[in-house]
Amino acid sequence: MELAKIENLLEAYFDGNTTLDEERILKKYFSKSSIPVHLQEYKLMFEYFAKSETETFNQPIQVNTKKQTWKKSWLSIAAAVILLFTVYKIIPSTNDFTELERAEAQKAFVESQKAFKLISLSFNRGNDKVAYLENYEVTKNKIFKNNN
Repeated sequence: MELAKIENLLEAYFDGNTTLDEERILKKYFSKSSIPVHLQEYKLMFEYFAKSETETFNQPIQVNTKKQTWKKSWLSIAAAVILLFTVYKIIPSTNDFTELERAEAQKAFVESQKAFKLISLSFNRGNDKVAYLENYEVTKNKIFKNNN
């Protein structure tokens, strides 16, 4: 009877479905000297776990905490300012566009809005399905928790 219980606990243990009390029962069982042959491999595993629980790390951990020097911080600020200035000078102003370019840009903008609206509708349909699944999951959990 006890052997069948241990085998069931082992199966649940490997599935990750045991409580701490059940794991203590397994540890206690495998600390015995007389274990059936087909469970000997698990005895070694539980002995290793028991040994590893007592291990500690005693060496001090070195943490290097270097403060950032003011030169490095000013250098990064200067680089950001140069980058912003370069981007500002490279990007043309909006006044340089011709009427044809503006019309093409407006047409592309309208087409992009249509495409984004279609994508949004698809996502909204997907969200409805996910909401339905979440509702199903909550109901299922309520039913199965009440039955257990």
